[in-house]
Amino acid sequence: MNLLASLITFFIMPLFSLIFFVFIIYVILSWLFMLNIVSPHNPTARQIFGLLSSIVNPIVAPFRKIIPPLGNFDMGFFFAAMLVLWINQWLLPMVVSALR
Repeated sequence: MNLLASLITFFIMPLFSLIFFVFIIYVILSWLFMLNIVSPHNPTARQIFGLLSSIVNPIVAPFRKIIPPLGNFDMGFFFAAMLVLWINQWLLPMVVSALR
């Protein structure tokens, strides 16, 4: 296995998995805020949500410009999450297999 395939396998793919995990945590925390299960005035929860927002929003912003929300459902967020998942589950493995 060459160096580029190793870098993709051991660094890039876990990074995309981590980004997708951050997307899931962001959604769950926003639902907890919306349903008032976690107080929006809790400073610790707000700091965590701010950190997650600083990771998620730059990825989702281009999609939000193109795809309008559908009611309360943010389609831009959905497509960004699906793109991250597609890259991690299909594109990067195809690239690694092509490099072998």
